[in-house]
Amino acid sequence: MARENGFCFGVKKAVELTEAAAETGRPVHNLGQVVHNPKISQRLAARGVKIINDPADAAEGIVVIRAHGVPPKVREQIEQRGLECIDATCSLVLRAQRFTKQLADEGYTVILLGTPDHPEVVGLVAYAGDNYRIVETEEQWKKLPKMKRAGVVSQSTQPPWAFTALVAHVATIAQEMKVYNTVCPVTVKRQVAASELAQQVKTIIVVGGKNSANTRELVNLARMQGRDAYHIEDAKELQPSWVRGQERVGLIGGCSTPMDTLIEVKERIEALGSTEPVPA
Repeated sequence: MARENGFCFGVKKAVELTEAAAETGRPVHNLGQVVHNPKISQRLAARGVKIINDPADAAEGIVVIRAHGVPPKVREQIEQRGLECIDATCSLVLRAQRFTKQLADEGYTVILLGTPDHPEVVGLVAYAGDNYRIVETEEQWKKLPKMKRAGVVSQSTQPPWAFTALVAHVATIAQEMKVYNTVCPVTVKRQVAASELAQQVKTIIVVGGKNSANTRELVNLARMQGRDAYHIEDAKELQPSWVRGQERVGLIGGCSTPMDTLIEVKERIEALGSTEPVPA
């Protein structure tokens, strides 16, 4: 198992706030998945928490803002409907929102490294004013025009090497540049742990939500180092052919993957690895 596993502090906070809200006995709604993990969504649903996509879908009770944050207008809609709002936005995302707004207020063209439809990016863009660009790949940022003043920020779960490369490129096209490194340090630690794991094994099992950006990046990182990496959400998805005949298999989870899920996967890997295939 990788040396970095289990909930990051932002996920832990979001889950705890939602569970505490559920204990009040009032109707509780998560505005989207509070974190990108199906196991957590199932756990909260068992406590009566409902997932909604719009504040208008909640008639009463409590609305919990997801760890990824939301645009300011969404928060206003919650309050206008007379609903109690609990903000579970990760503190590092709030930091990125503040820096994005600061750059926009100071007249910089905001260049945001991220996936356009990711909820965190949707929230960040709402603070970027009218002058911003979203880029995710080198091909995209190489098409950026020359500009007088550029401010660079990032979706928290983007890989640090990509942010570094983007900043280096923007330095060649902007007369003035301001940079706020908003890549999550916990995500970076998790990625370093994945790289260390890739140096020790040929196959890595990565556990986390299929829509989890930080989990997908762990898969990409392992594959970039020439390893066989398999992305699963739970132990049932494991295929015997992935682990049989191997002396060691690596295991790592995304930042919103609970430890009990990882333990289940670990035990399943050990069971499959110790079972000889039945001859045809």
